[in-house]
Amino acid sequence: MNHSTLSHLALQEKTRREILHKSDLIPPLPDLVVRLLALLNKQDTEPQDLETLLQNDQVLVAKMLAMVNSPFYGLNRAVRTVREAVMVLGFRGVRSLVLAASTAKFLQRDYACYGHEPKGLWLHSVAVAAGARALARRCRMDANQSEMLFVAGLMHDIGKLLLVSYLNESGQKPPAGRPSFLFERATVGLDHAEVGALVTAKWNLAVEIQEVIKAHHEINQDSSATMKDIAVVRLIDAVAHERGTGYRPGAAPKDVVQPGDLAALGIAPESWTTVRDELVVTMDDAVAAMATLSS
Repeated sequence: MNHSTLSHLALQEKTRREILHKSDLIPPLPDLVVRLLALLNKQDTEPQDLETLLQNDQVLVAKMLAMVNSPFYGLNRAVRTVREAVMVLGFRGVRSLVLAASTAKFLQRDYACYGHEPKGLWLHSVAVAAGARALARRCRMDANQSEMLFVAGLMHDIGKLLLVSYLNESGQKPPAGRPSFLFERATVGLDHAEVGALVTAKWNLAVEIQEVIKAHHEINQDSSATMKDIAVVRLIDAVAHERGTGYRPGAAPKDVVQPGDLAALGIAPESWTTVRDELVVTMDDAVAAMATLSS
């Protein structure tokens, strides 16, 4: 092993340790959002408790109501207040809505080095979130599981938030059409899936969400997440990549649908095209709705 290779490996390890151990690199969620999520996790919380807290942030309320009244949610009635949102979506649905509204600013940054168009990571994440929830429901997963997978889909690439600066400093870009996680490992020493698990842990999101994010690129990775959960996000991510959602033309990774993922969800390979086409409608509607909403 020559000196250049050793130096490169040493730099990788230095970067890896810096990211793993310097939690201050991870931007915190706004304090009000942290308090709001804590309220939503309490069994005795009432809708008026959320309204009282949200009176302090009308901008967040406006974002939430704009999202819930867009085709992203596809409701058949207008929602005008936080209390109505709770009645229509339930606390689990409102939790997803809060996270979507409050993390948009992190996902709408400049990720051009990954091949994303302006706000492309946000639109890609929205597509995966909407598609993951739709697929979970189609597979008869319960409301709690479906909303968990919505959040996991929304956050599956959040690790790029920390890695983008390292890639920009390196002056290198993942090859167009190739999986970025392999390039990240070679360049930085860890990939956005592992870093994404660290970010969501810092934000105190459910362990199940962290584990799905960490495993969504690994076919045989040991994980406490169920194969079904991982399969949902991985399949929808592959669909979004196939369609180039959020990427410049020709820049999206080319994924292969894994037969094991279809088997885990009880989907026959010959049925996948039909299922995929149904999910694409939901994903495209979500992207069209969110494209018009700014952070």
